[in-house]
Amino acid sequence: MPYEWKIAMRFLTDGKAQTFFILLGIAVGVAVQIFLNSIITGVQENLLDNTIGTSSHITVLSSDSDSRNRIGEYTKVLERLDIDPDIITASASVDGNAFLKRAEKDTSLIVKGIELERADSIYQIKDRMVSGNAQISANQVLIGKDLASEYDIESGEAINLTLAGGSIQSFIVGGIFDLESAGINGSWIFMDITRAQKLYNLSGYASRIEMQITTPFEADIKAQQLGRAFPDLKVENWKGQNAQLLSALSSQSSSSYTIQVFVLIAIALGISSVLAVSVVQKSKQIGILKAMGVTGKSASKIFIIQGTLLGFAGAVAGIGLGALLLEAFRIGTSGGGGLGFALTIKPVNIIIVLAVATFAGMAASFVPARNSEKLNPMEVIRNG
Repeated sequence: MPYEWKIAMRFLTDGKAQTFFILLGIAVGVAVQIFLNSIITGVQENLLDNTIGTSSHITVLSSDSDSRNRIGEYTKVLERLDIDPDIITASASVDGNAFLKRAEKDTSLIVKGIELERADSIYQIKDRMVSGNAQISANQVLIGKDLASEYDIESGEAINLTLAGGSIQSFIVGGIFDLESAGINGSWIFMDITRAQKLYNLSGYASRIEMQITTPFEADIKAQQLGRAFPDLKVENWKGQNAQLLSALSSQSSSSYTIQVFVLIAIALGISSVLAVSVVQKSKQIGILKAMGVTGKSASKIFIIQGTLLGFAGAVAGIGLGALLLEAFRIGTSGGGGLGFALTIKPVNIIIVLAVATFAGMAASFVPARNSEKLNPMEVIRNG
């Protein structure tokens, strides 16, 4: 081990109380960073999952000039989307309105004609069935649990839908779903896309094409690319439809970063002040070392090593303390039904916090290190 390291370790162990308290301060600061990162990341991921986890990231619609809201040759559009590596899945649907009248009550419904396998990749319909089976062949349809509850409908029962022209069509409820949205559960009906095309005289057409992509936060960029690829169609994305949510998430992140910056500044000032005091306390030893032939550069390196060690060791302790804080917070909230979202420390956050705290310790040591480099050994020994 180089002698600078040995001397740096000796200086740290000589001032045990100082070393302990600065390490404790660094650990608390890092623990706050870990705690805030995990809480805010968990909240944001939960909000995003609830918003776009099982919904369309990008939606292709007919152009504004098409008053019938229909996409012609939609199968060719799907074929092009299927080979796009950025797109996970794409699903076409035929949308229409209908009325359900039962037991002297009626309500307006949204009929969505779909290809079940494609739509299931977005809405996870099969995993969210609460009754019956996910079957929409022939005259079978799927309805939401709120609609089923309000009208006392069970799987296997027949329902009559009244279309805008006054015609009445009979369907069998193949199953009841719960998509965890009151609006959808109370007003959506899924049926086979070919059946919906016949109902609304849209043979060969679709109302919209929904898709999910590999990078949801780049939905606006991908939407622009698709807009250029399909200039006759209108392309929308979830970010344009959720501007308020994005603004809230951005504000959360900004406040978190601001707090973390000030925590880092406090850590750096703490390390710098302790090392500045150490330079004064150890000035006689430094003077003797210089008199024995130790260069100013080596003397400054001693304090840079101390700052780096303090930053690294404090960060390691802070990561452990942060994990304990998160576990205590998780246990403390479990009595009230839990948080509703996961609290985890991501490995990338650990690496970033460790690197930043270590660098902050190193940077904080530069001024004390420079002061030690400038010490005149003869004056220090004479006045020591």
